[in-house]
Amino acid sequence: MATQQFRTPSDQIGSEVLAAGLAILEEEGPDGFTVRAIATRANVAPMAIYNHFDGKNGVLEAIWNEGFEQLRMDLSSSSDDPHADVIAAGLAYRRFALEHRAHYTVMFMHHFVGFEPSLDASHGAARTFQELVTHVERCQALGFFGSHRATNVAQMMWATSHGYVALEILNINFSDDPDATFKSLLNGLWSGLAR
Repeated sequence: MATQQFRTPSDQIGSEVLAAGLAILEEEGPDGFTVRAIATRANVAPMAIYNHFDGKNGVLEAIWNEGFEQLRMDLSSSSDDPHADVIAAGLAYRRFALEHRAHYTVMFMHHFVGFEPSLDASHGAARTFQELVTHVERCQALGFFGSHRATNVAQMMWATSHGYVALEILNINFSDDPDATFKSLLNGLWSGLAR
């Protein structure tokens, strides 16, 4: 007697497909990220991915959007101490990258052939970067980073943090205390740029 296969209800397809895509990126990396693999993992027909997401690139864009929105929220927290907020934003960036590696892969670590984020998706990424710029501007209002444009400081902080995190994700971090080393890196950036 043939076993009956149960498919995912249509109102759950979006979340199931995204969860499947993220799991594949975590476990197999970008090479395993195919429509067929996602469909099998999500227990949907491949055509459902085309119908709901317009194919693999649509799934990638959904992961991109979800990742940048989460990162934006993580970076946006602020207090009455702008200096502490800049350091906290750097720590939040690293925490996001390490806890959401599949999202981070799509956002920063791998170029998927044929995938180009839409204009809306690119604007979402820019809004995330603006959170860091805003932290720098709040510091400038107190006299820090006076000789630099806020965008340039934010870019240097982002690039430095990404470099550290990317090496860490690739297991090329030889620090005996990666947390403390990253904090020292952020404090070094502050000391070098803020005054």
